[in-house]
Amino acid sequence: MLAILWAPGASHAEEDWLTRSQAILDRLKEQPRPAWLNSNPHQAEANLQALDIVNASKSKALAAMPDGLEARPKDKPVRVMFLSFSLGNSAIKGIFQEASGQDDVLLVFRGPKPGQKLPGFFAELKALLKDIDPLPNIVIDPTRFQNWKVTTVPEIVVEAQGRVLIRVKGVTSLDWLKSRQNAGRQGDLGRFGEVYDIAEINLLEAIKSRLATLDGPRLKQQAIARFWQKRPFEALPESREDRDRTIDLTVTAPRDLIAPNGNLIIRAGHTVNPLDQMAFGLCLIVFDATQKAQLDAVKQLPCRDKNARVLYLATQLSREEGWEGLKNLETTLDAPVYLLTPDVRQRFQLQHVPAVVEQAGNRIVVRERKVLKPAAGEQS
Repeated sequence: MLAILWAPGASHAEEDWLTRSQAILDRLKEQPRPAWLNSNPHQAEANLQALDIVNASKSKALAAMPDGLEARPKDKPVRVMFLSFSLGNSAIKGIFQEASGQDDVLLVFRGPKPGQKLPGFFAELKALLKDIDPLPNIVIDPTRFQNWKVTTVPEIVVEAQGRVLIRVKGVTSLDWLKSRQNAGRQGDLGRFGEVYDIAEINLLEAIKSRLATLDGPRLKQQAIARFWQKRPFEALPESREDRDRTIDLTVTAPRDLIAPNGNLIIRAGHTVNPLDQMAFGLCLIVFDATQKAQLDAVKQLPCRDKNARVLYLATQLSREEGWEGLKNLETTLDAPVYLLTPDVRQRFQLQHVPAVVEQAGNRIVVRERKVLKPAAGEQS
């Protein structure tokens, strides 16, 4: 299928900091590190564009390259017919009908027509595929056109193990070629009918041309902007009063809990408080990083357990400032800052911010604190 490779460039000076902030991404619904954080700013967008195109060419609506064909052993021959809309709709529909249900047949286009978007190209194919069941195997694969030096259509190539067993130009009958193949014919049989120029663009060359015009720095800034604009935040209202709430983590086992070694940990129906077995060990300071008053307040919010590890959790970060704003925030607090996740918010029943979450005895205490607003005329 369509594949393009780009070599990575030199590392950015900010990479160490970005790596250290990886934990933020880990808390965003366990999403992987975004590709644009890789060292080459061109690589991410280029790969995304190529991936979008490849995925589009494998449209499920066209049953493109189904599992049965992809799983076919490499030594089994595949009849590859190279097509173009220059053949005319009637001829193409007839080819689709003949290829229907033949798992060893792959119908290949080079790309969309000049000026045509992929959705429009697929819409034309879908119209011709109406009432054809099962759908034939159809893909966009300009690399095959290049590999077998196909410059006109129709052409059929029988390929296996990366080599051509038999090929013919000007023939649209798959059965005709199969009969020649069964008769022991091999190699290039030549031309047996009318051939036409390829009406579609070379999608691979179009991608390369587009990538050559990409502005690396601008592309990276756009990727960063998209990243922050799409990030979900667990926003919480500001505390209007000081309030302490206690949370009991005691749970009742719905069934027997068995250790990997077979030992019974807790019997069904019994209750257990995890804090009786293991200390929480953390002091969570939750705040809205877009509010300077809250940022000032959390600097003064003490953890009562001086041995607890302090973790700063932001309900929101500035989308406009992006990574630079986060970097400045971590510098201000002299500590990493993570994003509050839905599971943490729900587990500790967080309702208002700023708040401190820590252990007190065998309970969790959530201390919400009212933020004092600066007096009129004071610097906020």
